[in-house]
Amino acid sequence: MNGVPATRSEWLRSNELVEIATNAVIAARWGDLASVGAVSSPLALRADARAEALRQLAFFDSPLAVETIEVPGRHAHRIGTALPLFADEEGYREGPLVFVIGAEEREGGVTLFTVLRKIGAA
Repeated sequence: MNGVPATRSEWLRSNELVEIATNAVIAARWGDLASVGAVSSPLALRADARAEALRQLAFFDSPLAVETIEVPGRHAHRIGTALPLFADEEGYREGPLVFVIGAEEREGGVTLFTVLRKIGAA
């Protein structure tokens, strides 16, 4: 058995899996700016939750730049998520992985993202 409930309703009523990943070296590097992040997702297996927690932790283990970029659509719900961001701007054509720390929906159906991007990632 793979641990996934037999019905969707059972799965929706089940308790959320919690997986914590920490790294004292990364936390010390960030100092007072270090924070605790939490993401809820539909991951059903603890191993998948652990892999996602470690992936997010690894993102912060390198130099980061704070950048703003305008993207089409309404995306305020993306705050606090890591995603590949494709845009017709230098450094974004290849879809680097970014962490969204701000999202301002604007007139015209666009969103101004404030993101963290690994320095040197393109």
